[in-house]
Amino acid sequence: KDLMVEPLVPRFLREGDVVQLPVKVSNTSTGRLSGSVRLELADARTNDDRSGLISGPREQPFDLAAGESKPVVFTVKVADGTDVLRYLATGTAGKASDGEEALLAVLPRRVLVTETVPVTIRGPGERKVKLERLAASKGTAIESQSLVVQAASNPAWYAVLALPCLMEEADESTETLFTRLYANSLARHLATSDPRIARVFEQWKGTAALESPLEKNTDLVKTLLAETPWVRDAVDEKEARARIGLLFDATRAANETQAALNRLEALRSGDGGWPWFPGGRTCDSVTLGIIAGFGRLRVAGVDIDVQPALRAIPWLDGRLVEERRWAEKVKEPVLTPIGVYALYARSFFSKDVPPQGEAAAAVEWGLGVGRKTWMKLDARRSQGQLAIALKRSGDRDTALSIVDSLKQRAVDADVKPGAERESWQGMWWRDRHPCWWSWASAPIETQAIMIEAFDEVAGDADSVEALKVWLLSQKRTSRWPGNRATADAVGALLGRGGDLLAAQQPVAVTVGGERVQPEKIEAGTGFFETRLVRREITPAMAAVTLEKPEAGLAWGGVHWQYLDDIANVPAVGREELAVEKKLFVKRFTKAGPELVPAKDAQATTVELGDELVVRLVVTSDRDYEFLELADHRPSLSEPVDVLSGWRFADGAGWYVAVRDTSTQMFFERLPRGTHVFEYSLRAAHRGTASSGFATIRSRYAPEFSAHSASVAVEVR
Repeated sequence: KDLMVEPLVPRFLREGDVVQLPVKVSNTSTGRLSGSVRLELADARTNDDRSGLISGPREQPFDLAAGESKPVVFTVKVADGTDVLRYLATGTAGKASDGEEALLAVLPRRVLVTETVPVTIRGPGERKVKLERLAASKGTAIESQSLVVQAASNPAWYAVLALPCLMEEADESTETLFTRLYANSLARHLATSDPRIARVFEQWKGTAALESPLEKNTDLVKTLLAETPWVRDAVDEKEARARIGLLFDATRAANETQAALNRLEALRSGDGGWPWFPGGRTCDSVTLGIIAGFGRLRVAGVDIDVQPALRAIPWLDGRLVEERRWAEKVKEPVLTPIGVYALYARSFFSKDVPPQGEAAAAVEWGLGVGRKTWMKLDARRSQGQLAIALKRSGDRDTALSIVDSLKQRAVDADVKPGAERESWQGMWWRDRHPCWWSWASAPIETQAIMIEAFDEVAGDADSVEALKVWLLSQKRTSRWPGNRATADAVGALLGRGGDLLAAQQPVAVTVGGERVQPEKIEAGTGFFETRLVRREITPAMAAVTLEKPEAGLAWGGVHWQYLDDIANVPAVGREELAVEKKLFVKRFTKAGPELVPAKDAQATTVELGDELVVRLVVTSDRDYEFLELADHRPSLSEPVDVLSGWRFADGAGWYVAVRDTSTQMFFERLPRGTHVFEYSLRAAHRGTASSGFATIRSRYAPEFSAHSASVAVEVR
C-alpha cells in the first residue's frame, strides 16, 4: 500500500485514564502524500458513538515525504461508564487510503478490594475485630459487596485429616514404609480408643471437609485454581483426604501394619540397622527415627509390636560406643546430633534391654558429657532430646535446666490465655539458621520434640498447649513438609498434653452486636461461616467478636469485600503479612544504572520510553505455602518481559504469569521475613493513569492477605 495507518493502542484502558493514542502514518510510495487521519470511537456493545471521549479534533492532517512515517496523536479521556470500545482509525491521501478497526477493553475505575483479618483464639477467650474503613464508610463512595466471617472451632481435627498423606507410597524408602506403619498404627489406636473420630469421619464423607484448602474459598481468593500452578497439588491433597476412611478400617489397618512390619524386617541390614533405600548401607538418622518412632507409639498408648526396634538395639549400642571413641580423641568432647539422637532413642527401651558392658559405659559417658556441654549443642532438637534422655536416666535437675533455658529463649513463652496479641501464633523460637533440609534442625520435627520435652520433663501444660498452637499454625498456612514431619506433628499433637479433640462447643460469633446463628457446622473441626451481602451490610457491622467458650484453640477470619475507586485504595497489611509497592525510574548515569523513586524530585517527569521498575516488598512473621501476589499495571505501560515462566533468585523460585492487565506471582513456599521482588515496565504511552495496587494472599488460608496503596503514573 502507498499509505499505511497503524494505531498504537495499549492493551487496555481504565475509567479516569487520560491517554495519548498515536496513529502511525507511513508513506510507502515514491512521492509526497498529504491527507488526513481520523479516529472514531464507538461502544462495542451498543454501537453508540463515543468519539466524544477524544479531546481535540477527531481528524488531523498529515504531510509525508516519500518513505517517511510520523505519528498523529489523539488524546482520549476515558469517562466513567465507558464500556468496551471499538476504534476505527482511517487515513486518506488522494486516491490512497487505509484503516484499522479493533476492540479496546476498558476496565472500571471501581475495583473489588478484599480486606481480611485473621483471628486466633486460645479458649476460653474472645477476639474483637474492628474494620475501620467499613465503620467510616457512611457517606463515602465505598460500596460493600460481602462480609464473611469464618470460624474453625476445633482446628486440631486438621491433624487427623493429615494422616492419609502418610499412606502415600511416594517412594520405596524405608522411611516412607515406617511412616505408613506409623499412620496405620496411630489411626487404629485413635479409632478404637476414641469413637468420636469414627463418627466424625462418617459425617465427613461426601462433604467439603475432604476438599483441599486450595479448592475452597474461590470467591474470596478471586483467582481460579486453574490459573495457578497448583492444580495437581489440590487434586493430590483431595485424593489423599478421600482415603481417610481406609485408616479406620480395622482389618485393612491390621493387615497393612503386619505387612509393613514384615517388610521392615526384610529391609534390615546385616548390622541390625536400616538403609535409606533397599540395598544401601545403614543410615543413622533413618534407623534412629524408626527406633524412636516405635518408642513414641508405645508411649502414646498404641498397641504395637516393638520387636523390630528391640532387634536394632545392638546396632544402637554399637553406635553409642563408636560415638564415645570418636569424641574422646579431642580435649573437650561434645556430643554430635547423631549421638544425642542415639541416647534419646535408647532411653525408650532402657528397661526392655538394659545396656551392658561397653554399651552401658558409653551411655553413662554420653549422659555425662551432655550434662556438661548441652549449651554447646547447636540444634534445639538435640537439646530437647538430651533433656528427655537425662530425665529418663534419673537426672531430672539437669533436664529441667535445659527446658528452662529453652523456655527463656522462646518467643511468647509467658503469654497467658486471653492476653495474646492479634498475631499470636503460639510458642516458638527465632532460630538463627532454620534448615528445612536438615533432619537435625527441621522446624516441624523440632517443635514436636519441644512438646515432648515440656510435657515429659517439666509437666508444663500451658507451654505444651502453646507449642501445639505453633505446630497447628504451620498447618494453617501451609502443609507440613514431608512424611516424617507430618508423622512427628500428628504424634505430638494427639499423643501429648491435653485432649485437643475434646472441644465440641462452636465459636460464638457476634456481628454488629447481633449473635449469629450458623446454619451448618462441619463435623469435628466445627467450621462454619456466615455471609452478608451488599445492602445487608452496615457500618455497625464493622465490629465483629469471636468467642471460644471452652479450652482449646480456635481460629477464623473476617473477610470484607467492597468496591472503591482504584486510586483511593489505601495500604492494608498486618504483622502476619504485608506488601508495599514502590515505583522507580531507571536512569543511566556515569556510575551505571540507578533507580530513582518515581515521586522523587529528580523523576517528576517520566518520559516516553523510560523503563519503570516495580518493586514489591513482602513482609511476614511466619512461613507460607501457596501464596499469590498480583499487581495491577498502568494502562500506559507494557511489560518488558512478556513471557510467563519460573523465576529464580537468592535460592527461591516462583512462577510469574504475565496477564494483559496485571502481573501475577505464585510462591509454592515463602519463608518468614522480608522479600523483595521486581519487574520492569516500559512507558509506552503519554498520559496519566493509576498503576493500581498489589495484593498478596494465602491460597491455603485466605484470611491471611494484604494489599498496597495505589500508585499514580504520569508519562510526558
